[in-house]
Amino acid sequence: MQSTRSIPLPLAAPIVVIWASGFPTGKLGVGAAPPFLLTSVRLALAALVFAAIAVCSRAAWPGGKRFGHTAVAGILTSGAQFAGCYGGMAVGVPASVTALVLAMNPVLTAALAAGFLGERLSRIRAIGLVLGVLAVVVTLGGQVLADGAVNPGILLTLLGLLGFSAGGLYQQRYCTGVDVRAGGAVQSGAAALAVGVIAVFEQGHVTHWGQATAVLLWLVLAGSVAGTAFYLRAIAVGGASRASALFCIVPPVSALLSWPILGETPSVAAVLGMAIGAVACVLGTRPDPARDPKPRELAEARAAA
Repeated sequence: MQSTRSIPLPLAAPIVVIWASGFPTGKLGVGAAPPFLLTSVRLALAALVFAAIAVCSRAAWPGGKRFGHTAVAGILTSGAQFAGCYGGMAVGVPASVTALVLAMNPVLTAALAAGFLGERLSRIRAIGLVLGVLAVVVTLGGQVLADGAVNPGILLTLLGLLGFSAGGLYQQRYCTGVDVRAGGAVQSGAAALAVGVIAVFEQGHVTHWGQATAVLLWLVLAGSVAGTAFYLRAIAVGGASRASALFCIVPPVSALLSWPILGETPSVAAVLGMAIGAVACVLGTRPDPARDPKPRELAEARAAA
C-alpha cells in the first residue's frame, strides 16, 4: 500500500535548500570543468562516501534483482538528471531556467504514475499537468526569444527532467525497502559509470582547479549524499508524487541564490513561468480525496488492526 503520510518540515526544508543551491553551484562547476566529467566525478565520489558509510554502519546491501533495479534507478535519477542539467548549463541555459524545468518533476511524475503505476490522474491533477507544460513553454520560449535560436541545451535539460521523474517512479516501484546508504552507493556508482562513458568522448578540460574542487565538495557532500538521502527518505515517507512536490519551491529560491552568485537576473518570462509552475506543482500533486484516507478512517483502520 502506498504511503499517505505528509512529508515533515525538518525533512522538506533541507531538500529545498540543497537542491536550490545546486543549480547556481552547478553553473559555477561547468564554468570550470567539462559538464559530463564534472557529473561523473561527482557521482563517483558520492558513491565512495555512501559505500564507506554503508560499510561502517553495516548496512544491508541490495542483492540479485534488487541490485539491478537500484542501479537502473540511479542511472535515471542521478545520471540522466545531472548530465542533462549540467550539459544544458554548459551551453548557456541559465541556472534559474534549469531549476524551473526540473521543478516540473512533480507534474511529470504524476502523469507518468498514472500511465505506468496505475495511479488515478484526477481532473485537478490534469489541470496541473497542462499548467506545468505551459510554465515550461513560457520559460523556454522566453529563452529562445532571448537567444534568437533554439539552444540545444534545452533538449539536454528536458532529458534531465525526464530521467529524474522516471527514476523517482522506478525507485518507488522496484526499490522499496532498499537501505538508503547502500542503495545510494549502488545508484551513484552505476550513474557515474554510465555518464563516465560519455565523458570519455567529451572535449574540453579543467580550466579552474580550485573552483572545480570547491564545487565538487559542495555537490558531493550536500547534493549527492545529503540531498539523495533526504530525497529517498521523502519518497519512502510520502511517495514519489509528494516528494517531488517540494520542488515547486526550488525555482524562486534558486533564482534568488543565482542573483548574487552568478549575477543572473530572472527574465520576465522566467518569473511568469515560476508563478505558473508553482500553481502547476500544487495542483499536480494535490491529494486525491477519493484515494487518500481521512484521519478518522486511518484511526479506525489502526484500531481494527
